[in-house]
Amino acid sequence: MVRGVVSDVTSSSLVIKTDTGSVTLALASPPKVFDRESGSLSDVADNAFVGVTSVKQPDGKEQATEIHVFPEDLRGLGEGSHMMEPSASPSGSRMTNGSVQASRMSNGTVSSSHGGTLVVTYAGGTQTIDVPPSTPVTVIKETSKQAAVGDQVVVVSKRGANGGGALTASSVLLVSK
Repeated sequence: MVRGVVSDVTSSSLVIKTDTGSVTLALASPPKVFDRESGSLSDVADNAFVGVTSVKQPDGKEQATEIHVFPEDLRGLGEGSHMMEPSASPSGSRMTNGSVQASRMSNGTVSSSHGGTLVVTYAGGTQTIDVPPSTPVTVIKETSKQAAVGDQVVVVSKRGANGGGALTASSVLLVSK
């Protein structure tokens, strides 16, 4: 994954300015571009691949501050659970990307008006996260938009044959402008 701001785009390449320098990626023909739309807790279904930002509460439990629902094309993106940097919260924010575990939500389902508890599974573990009913949800969907100079993006890329050579962008996730 390459994360940063688009500094140049042509029909065949994308240049991303990252924290460590610029990265030039060849564009797959055509790359899939994804954007975010407002969603609701009802979009958080069994086996959905999600990204949940959470903060640890005084009782030690993780509480969701936002949930992103990924399309199947992006299943596996950033899978795992790790602390985020830089932290806007004194107790730190955690990002957990994985699949919603079926039949492991309390209070009915996480989509209920009372919120609930969500269990997210990923390679190597699970994370149990309390979900207040007011938790913002974003649904990531394929779009006809194209990446433009100034866009903040996360680019899913692959190296050439045998892991060497140029990076090729297969999917671009628009984060913000």
